[in-house]
Amino acid sequence: MIKAITFDLWNTLICVKDYTSLRIEHLVELLDKQNASPDEKVIRQVYFSIQGLWRPDSAGQYRFISVKERVEMILKKLGIEIKQGPKLAIVRDFEEVILKDPPSLLDGVKFTLESLYQKYPLGLVSDSGFAPGRILRKILQSLGVLKFFDCTVFSDEVGYNKPNSLMFNQALKLLKVQPKETIHVGDLLETDIAGAKLAGMLSIWINQRKKRSNHRSFHPDYKINRLPELLPMLKKLTFPS
Repeated sequence: MIKAITFDLWNTLICVKDYTSLRIEHLVELLDKQNASPDEKVIRQVYFSIQGLWRPDSAGQYRFISVKERVEMILKKLGIEIKQGPKLAIVRDFEEVILKDPPSLLDGVKFTLESLYQKYPLGLVSDSGFAPGRILRKILQSLGVLKFFDCTVFSDEVGYNKPNSLMFNQALKLLKVQPKETIHVGDLLETDIAGAKLAGMLSIWINQRKKRSNHRSFHPDYKINRLPELLPMLKKLTFPS
């Protein structure tokens, strides 16, 4: 019997938006004020060079790399040294730029969450990237859906990214449910589905692009194409033995 449901955030509940150009534009402006203004093309190359930091470290973990660490790496690669104050201003700008043009909910999300939250405890399990949990909660609040969640778990607060099971275990602890009683819904096989399986949870893959899943480690228990399909599915779920 399902007693709780957890959700991924990006491309499960809200649309992914790319804020790269805005962050680079603001970084150029801030560095100009410090009399350190390398070529924008070089800045862009360095910015993208740190994007693979979510991959596992030497211990096979997925440690969260804070925005402050990322900014320090960018400045180091650019060969730029600035004072702590301006550096923290860059960090804050990187984190908060998303608030200037927030992402929107995907179709049917609010109706689906509203239909579920009186029947099940709901949790959110999301990687943070450049936007930390404190910012993402503000966005969810403005979209009118934060109230539906009994817990919100973000990688910047846990210290690890999905698929590390610590992310899912934190949600299970806060929801006070067992893994086998909980189902996780997400769009990424290698983080959502793999992480849920590592934590002993059931999983539903939102396969919006109708791709084939042949990878054993990432094989979901169930598949849907859009989040509202979760409602009729929960009524007729059969559980794997």
